[in-house]
Amino acid sequence: MSGNLTELVQHLCTLSRAHVGAARQALAKDQGGRSHGEALRHLWAGELRKVVDLTSALLAQEPEGERRFESYRLWIEALAERRETASLVALRDHLFLRGQADPSDHATYVALRGLVHLELDELGGARLLARAVADCSDNPYCLELSQRVASRTATAEIPDLCRATVPITDYCLWQSLARGLLAGRQEEALNEVLAFVRETFPGATLPHLFEYHRCIDASFYAGAALVAERLVELYPQNVDFLYYNAYALYEDGDYPSARKLLNETLRLSGDKDAEVIGLLGHCNAKLGGPEKASQYLQKAVSLLAAEGLPTSHISLELATVEEELRGDQPEVATALPQTPKRWMVKLSPRRNYELLTSSQSSIDRLIRPLGSAPKRGDVCVFATSPQTSTGGVEQWKIAAIYAVDSGPMWHPTHGFHSALKLVNRFTDSVPQIELNVREAPSTDRSRAPVTSDFVKYGVYELDEEVFDRIVEAAQMNREEMIERRLGGGQSRRPTA
Repeated sequence: MSGNLTELVQHLCTLSRAHVGAARQALAKDQGGRSHGEALRHLWAGELRKVVDLTSALLAQEPEGERRFESYRLWIEALAERRETASLVALRDHLFLRGQADPSDHATYVALRGLVHLELDELGGARLLARAVADCSDNPYCLELSQRVASRTATAEIPDLCRATVPITDYCLWQSLARGLLAGRQEEALNEVLAFVRETFPGATLPHLFEYHRCIDASFYAGAALVAERLVELYPQNVDFLYYNAYALYEDGDYPSARKLLNETLRLSGDKDAEVIGLLGHCNAKLGGPEKASQYLQKAVSLLAAEGLPTSHISLELATVEEELRGDQPEVATALPQTPKRWMVKLSPRRNYELLTSSQSSIDRLIRPLGSAPKRGDVCVFATSPQTSTGGVEQWKIAAIYAVDSGPMWHPTHGFHSALKLVNRFTDSVPQIELNVREAPSTDRSRAPVTSDFVKYGVYELDEEVFDRIVEAAQMNREEMIERRLGGGQSRRPTA
């Protein structure tokens, strides 16, 4: 299949090369005039407002121009990137009228309108229009719509654009084809597309971006930084490329250079970009500046929360920074009298194994969905239940004990998360305890060792008696482990 797909892509590149050559000449001759080539360069530079203004002006001047469909497609791309919902709705209605007025190009306008539906997250409308143009296999815009609608539900082995029987001259369509091949992990065919784009669209950022993300996926951060640096040289005003460069430098451990670039990015983008501000907070924390780190991290948390986005990762760093700032002084919340609750988290065998075998540094702090009830100062026991005996009594193996280090933090996909700080991990000898977690909750807490109110998250609330039994079991296992070590590592006493 991979060989056939690569041959399809190679044929498409050969078919399109001569036709795109004309576009390349137009790009070379264009010296800042109001052309489609200039609009493309604004797209690569991240100047989306200019793309919108220029494409709309081009279509107003030449509504029947030879490259009108490319201009419409680029207009859709820029409006979607800018999240201009109202403008996309107006463009959708405009494309409907254009299609009614021009029957010979009706299918293309239908496909473009379907792409607008997709950008507006109106999947039903996009599917309906995709079915309407399903037979237009000679129209690349119809093929793109079919490909992108299909990608919402499944990854096709062969993206529909690969089956085009006519030349493709639109850069946005080559971008969609590359993304479709990436989703299907068709590396050989993808490389053919990227080589074609590099050759025929001078200044295009697509090949560089794919190379950058490949380096990131391979944890080759020094290479990613070099690729991002090249993008910054090409388009120095594109704040995304500055951020990409800073992120790669940060991951590579070059915190001073990363902070310098992030400050430049902040100057260009303003103080409303949570990713930039959050990474700047991380940089200052790494460079020993907890005061500035705390300011930036708090700002990033506020921006993310205002947009309904998860704040867990930044909140975890913020908790660490604030702990450093407090020093030996107790936090106000923990200094007040309170009765901490005890919770038990049920781990799958795989998660349990990962917890027991991971490095200490990687599990010292965790973020985990626990529901909305656990609060800072509570205690959390991680355990697994490999087998169940009669009567519903389960043998629980205790893997670790954590302290809850934050209040519940909302995550739009996984619900409420909490930050946890490791108290003890039992790697050498795992204590066991029998618990009946299937017992129904009781109004008398003293008679309900475990309640399952939070079973949605795999979390059970423990009463004080049960938690004391867990602590006692852990202490007994520790003493037995020390005794075995003192006895030369023998786990059993020799028999007479």
